[in-house]
Amino acid sequence: MAVTTIAHKPDLTKEQAQEIFRKHFEGKYSVQKVSRPFRDFIVVKNAFVGVDIKLQQGSNETKFVYSGLAPNPLARLLLGGLIAFVFWRSLTNEVREFIESAPEFK
Repeated sequence: MAVTTIAHKPDLTKEQAQEIFRKHFEGKYSVQKVSRPFRDFIVVKNAFVGVDIKLQQGSNETKFVYSGLAPNPLARLLLGGLIAFVFWRSLTNEVREFIESAPEFK
């Protein structure tokens, strides 16, 4: 799991963040809402590679918590922990670089 703190933006909602990600990754990856309790949305490269993301708002900070995963449940069963990390690392780094460089998050 990775955490990237951005400029404090107390008015930023998870829906707005998802839309910012969707616009950036449009045509390359899909960005989908998830119904899991600890994540807000997921950037999906394919059934085996994705990054789930949670926007966390604190009293004095705004941050994204994210980690790689296989979006498809069957793919999760097929991949093991260590081998999956190799697949997810590239997309996780790409998401981190986007968060750090996006003007909407500065």
